[in-house]
Amino acid sequence: MRINHNIAALNTYRQLNSASTAQGKSMEKLSSGLRINRAGDDAAGLAISEKMRAQVRGLDQASANAQDGISMIQTAEGALNETHSILQRVRELADQSANGTNTADDRKAIQDEVTQLKSEIDRIGNTTEFNTQKLLNGNLKSAGGASVGQNTTTSAIVAKQTSGNISGAVTNATAGTDFVAETIKVDGTDITVNWQNLSSEEQAVLTAADTDANSMQKAAELIGRKINEAIDASGKNIAHVNAYSDGTNLVVESGTKGTDSKIAAGSAGILKAMTGGSATPTDGTSVYNGTAVATTDLYNVNINGVNMEVTPGAAYGNGDDMSDIATQMQTDINTAIAAANGVSGASSSADPGFIADVKVNITADGRFEIISESGPVSFSDKPGASAVSDLGLSQAQTEAGGSGGMTFQIGANKGQTITFGINDMRSAALGISGVDVSTQSGASSALESLDKAIKSVSSERSKLGAVQNRLEHTINNLNTSSENLTAAESRIRDVDMAKEMMAQTKNSILSQAAQAMLAQANQQPQGVLQLLR
Repeated sequence: MRINHNIAALNTYRQLNSASTAQGKSMEKLSSGLRINRAGDDAAGLAISEKMRAQVRGLDQASANAQDGISMIQTAEGALNETHSILQRVRELADQSANGTNTADDRKAIQDEVTQLKSEIDRIGNTTEFNTQKLLNGNLKSAGGASVGQNTTTSAIVAKQTSGNISGAVTNATAGTDFVAETIKVDGTDITVNWQNLSSEEQAVLTAADTDANSMQKAAELIGRKINEAIDASGKNIAHVNAYSDGTNLVVESGTKGTDSKIAAGSAGILKAMTGGSATPTDGTSVYNGTAVATTDLYNVNINGVNMEVTPGAAYGNGDDMSDIATQMQTDINTAIAAANGVSGASSSADPGFIADVKVNITADGRFEIISESGPVSFSDKPGASAVSDLGLSQAQTEAGGSGGMTFQIGANKGQTITFGINDMRSAALGISGVDVSTQSGASSALESLDKAIKSVSSERSKLGAVQNRLEHTINNLNTSSENLTAAESRIRDVDMAKEMMAQTKNSILSQAAQAMLAQANQQPQGVLQLLR
């Protein structure tokens, strides 16, 4: 018999500790309801569970995002409902004014109401907001209905621009010959002006236009007004022209500026005849108006966190055409991107870290626009240099949605977005800003313009309704995915209470039994004392 080491007590003590530890863990799981309370409980399970939790929370937020999108769409659609009502009333008034029983005073009163209603359409377009963002003034205009967005970085205005025009010595119109339908081009879009529909009084103004400076200006204003009415009647989103006389020439100028700003007369008609019959149009220009950037003026571009050094392959000169500089800048940036991809070893979009080529455009108002599919783009100058600030890119902001419009994050992960746009719903964009029902002919012409405007608003509301329905299905799918993923995460993370209670009961009995056996084992060495009697 040995008394220095009580092996039975040591063994029983070890079993007691094991049972007590197991019982403690069971009690912890039962009190928290979780199978995994710390990484040691299941290291792999914890990692999988946390990834699933991130996805579940992302899906839940995406569902909330989609619901916010529906709220925004409902706000816009509600405003357009009122625009529809106004257009119906204006059409009703135009129909009334077209009736021959009305006097000039009657039509003036009708026109007064039409003017106020058009102003209200503009007010609705200018002030309808959701979370301080304008909805109907064209800011959310998009090239498509719903698409995945790109990253678009836009500079400050750095161009000096002029408007396109057509100008020629004022020439009297010839009765009968020149009063025909004329298809003129305004900013590249065909607009048909029905000069044959002019009243006898209006024709008299144009056939005696070169009498004096006053008659020239009066004729120019009439021509400009009729062209703008034709623009409105076409339903196309074209800016109104500006027509005037400089005392010698008739000048019709585009309402826009830049290289797309153009005016061209038709093959026959008032504009062609009254500008001398052979006037050559002058296209608008857009030239760089900043400090020249030399080939030694290096600058930095950062795309999705990857910094690159850009070396201009040719100088960006003051007075150079903006499109030429954009083409050169695109080449220079893409050369830097190719070098960065070479260093990282990425050769295609399937490779991690691959950066796609950018595209550099010129906006209508004279800005550089850099479009990237690989992430946000930012620019910075080298120490002591100023190329980026000269190009208006030092404070450039990157936004999602290269096609314009509003981008909704409708998924838990990057790229799970949809982008949709809302067109300009103000009177000019709807083609009714020039509606004038103060004359019977004007009221009759207005009916066609108003029908097109009503159709445009109907189309926009239909598009909004389609996107709303899509988002409602998106929400249902997101909620189902979140539910299923939560169930999967629960099977990993949560404890099976019944099973754990069985384990806890077993460990409790083992712990009590071990305590009793430890007491017995501690009594065994005392038997040695019997040998001393």
